[in-house]
Amino acid sequence: MKDILAQLKNSGYKLTQPRKKVLDVLLHNHQAMSAQDIHQRIQTVNKASVYRVLKLLQDLGLLNIESINNEKLYCLTKEPHHHVICKKCGYSEEVACTYSFGDFKNFTHVQHQLTLTGLCKKCSK
Repeated sequence: MKDILAQLKNSGYKLTQPRKKVLDVLLHNHQAMSAQDIHQRIQTVNKASVYRVLKLLQDLGLLNIESINNEKLYCLTKEPHHHVICKKCGYSEEVACTYSFGDFKNFTHVQHQLTLTGLCKKCSK
């Protein structure tokens, strides 16, 4: 969280309540989530504010965004990782990568997107 707060501050943004609440949800969830899922967990923040916070975090390079079944899923950018997502129920898990963002010495704000899909154990029965 300290790195995210520093990035916000260095970019001229304050930690508003909507930003704090969206970040809390993203920090404590280990799955990629839709904006609607995030909004349902923090109903005190209106949906438009959730989208604005997600856009800001994306612009600052703090979010990974994946798309499955025409729905955007969001998670905080950590070390590079991918997600494998169930095509039937949407359950997702993180999958580690073999490189780190530090490997790209001549670039900043590096982002990538790779979505793996399949059927989870529950849906494949």
